[in-house]
Amino acid sequence: MVESHQGWIPFLDRMSLAWVELVLSESLFAVGSMYDACELPDALVPSLMARYARIDLPEHPMWASEEDSPVRWYAAPGRLLRRDGVQDHCWIHARGHTAASLEMIRADLPSSWVG
Repeated sequence: MVESHQGWIPFLDRMSLAWVELVLSESLFAVGSMYDACELPDALVPSLMARYARIDLPEHPMWASEEDSPVRWYAAPGRLLRRDGVQDHCWIHARGHTAASLEMIRADLPSSWVG
């Protein structure tokens, strides 16, 4: 469960799924990782769906804000993405296994990358 301004809300229904989400999040934001983030306009969502496979993890609320929910995970060889929210200009967090794979993500989803 996740605490919100409205009280506790369901997170994931199984502890094993919560652990998978924890490992994915920690690898995404690990120190020294090839990380970047940007807003993703709705116009680029088809590009995301065409190039990245959805990870078989249920949608779940963002722990910090219901506005950034649901969280969805995507992957391709050497690349990991987390999409926060479904509204126009949702956030994408990206990690590449190498600098080249991070550059590939940036090229796949051209937008205003932070990093």
